Amino acid sequence: MKITFLPQNITWEAEPGETILQAAVKAGVSIDGNCAGMGTCGKCRVKVLEGDVSEIRDHHHKLSEADIEAGYRLACCQPVTENMVVEVAEAETTASRKKKLIRLPEDFVPFSAVEKQCIRVSESSLADQRSDEERILEIFGWKGAAFSYDALAKLPQVLKDNPERLVTLTHREGQIIDVEAGDTEKANYGLAVDIGTTTAVVMLWNCSDGSMVDVSAVTNPQGAYGADVISRITFAGEAEGNLKILQQAIIDCINRAIAGFEEEDGINSSNIYQLTVVGNTTMSHVFLGIDPAQLAYAPFAPVFTRGVHTEAGKLGLRSFAEAAVYVASNIAGHVGSDITAGVITTDLMDRDKGHLFIDIGTNGEIVLTGNGRAVACSTAAGPAFEGSSISQGMRAARGAIEKVDIGDDGVKISVIGGCQPVGICGSGIIDAVGELIRTGIVDKSGRLLSREKLEQKGISPAVVRHVRANGKANDFVLYFSEDGKQDVVITQKDVREVQLAKAAISAGITIMMEEIGVTLDSLEKVSIAGAFGSYIRNASAIQIGLLPAVSEDKILSLGNAAGIGASMILLSQRCRQEAEEAATEIEHIELAGRASFQDQYMMAMMF
Repeated sequence: MKITFLPQNITWEAEPGETILQAAVKAGVSIDGNCAGMGTCGKCRVKVLEGDVSEIRDHHHKLSEADIEAGYRLACCQPVTENMVVEVAEAETTASRKKKLIRLPEDFVPFSAVEKQCIRVSESSLADQRSDEERILEIFGWKGAAFSYDALAKLPQVLKDNPERLVTLTHREGQIIDVEAGDTEKANYGLAVDIGTTTAVVMLWNCSDGSMVDVSAVTNPQGAYGADVISRITFAGEAEGNLKILQQAIIDCINRAIAGFEEEDGINSSNIYQLTVVGNTTMSHVFLGIDPAQLAYAPFAPVFTRGVHTEAGKLGLRSFAEAAVYVASNIAGHVGSDITAGVITTDLMDRDKGHLFIDIGTNGEIVLTGNGRAVACSTAAGPAFEGSSISQGMRAARGAIEKVDIGDDGVKISVIGGCQPVGICGSGIIDAVGELIRTGIVDKSGRLLSREKLEQKGISPAVVRHVRANGKANDFVLYFSEDGKQDVVITQKDVREVQLAKAAISAGITIMMEEIGVTLDSLEKVSIAGAFGSYIRNASAIQIGLLPAVSEDKILSLGNAAGIGASMILLSQRCRQEAEEAATEIEHIELAGRASFQDQYMMAMMF
């Protein structure tokens, strides 16, 4: 059954019984699937322009009657029918934002493990009967070099079809792994891949000169099987072959990125000779097809933490078949190689000053150094900061409120894409709650106050009008739509979700600071990783207690630290060694094993 996705204009042949979401995953079309197809989150709304949609499943209660009448359906619930045409919201997602956040350090010096050299091979003669191999190695000049079997098998045809006998040799760690006709010295590519739970970023680098060629950033298609790592681990264990489905989803995602590079940048995928992959520990396991089941229960011990080496051909990656694939070292069960990669972009491992590194997502990974020690932990922040558990939360996409200001004259919002808002993303949630606390609309306990109490406090009428009763609780309207049916609202439950998330991270930071004797006064730097950290307002993050109460000049946004670190590991053997050393030297603290964690968590619930 054919289904066409617009505006991408992608047509796909779906299997009988497949939902729109399942077909979209296979077709490489990004649709949020936060509840793994259970129909409970309502985030996968699409508009069916053509096709039979007479079957209305119970889960569609997440849509209003007007939505259903207009053709909207939940992609995870609606089965594909013949010649269906579906409109998917075109968005500037968190993924596309991450493209802008990859900046190698100014003092970075590439030192690639793969080099290419073009030489002219003389013909044999009665006077010189040495083998082609011997004559090439003499010209080549690298002592101890040897041909791989595949390169040697390729050599006769390359010389036969090349009257000028000009060949380019590709050398890696003492071995010539490829031979090509002509001068292809500049065609020496590598991929740095950051597999996030939400977003997959694939970076194409020229390893000869260390320059970036292109970036592909898309929503991780595994999201159709679960919004977080635990739900994906659960899916992997539910049936034989499910782990392979998850693995193939990310392999296909990377291959689509490579195909895009071939089309857009004119490269040949056979000239991709090395790949570095980072991700949280679960993503690393799934990428390699290694069962992550034991990461879902105590003591959360991974199958592996050290870096893993394999070949692209074994994984089905679209590149040089013998391309070296390196999955960077994890630190612990829930502190992965994405954190290892992020750490090497900083001076954290100097360990001579108080330096806090935070990567905020569904899990909040934290690394702290000082007094000669380096410690790390992971906190279950939940999906609030990615929008999943917020009533009108969404990823950073067109139509998402990303900034909120509350003043005496009312509420001002900034919307991604400059259009009518349809929801609120993570940075907007932090901003909104931060402003509600600052202005006293939300009290220290997290209660959203009523109009009457706000009027007694002297809050201006222009602000009070945004508060409305919702049963026994109150909502705060960020945006009033013309018909009142598309208002964007922060609810009391949303505020509680933010409390739960920030308390987990705050408690983790407090325990680690106590562990190694770092105080607020001795905390010299706070580094925030990821696209999320680049778009939040530091003042709002401090206001809600997500970040320690330090002066804002101590807070540094790193951009996509995982992607930057993966690129450094790809392009520099020295950086790879630094990453491996960092992963073994950082001490992991299991917060669940700390008696003080629950007390700290409850204290951190207060704003």
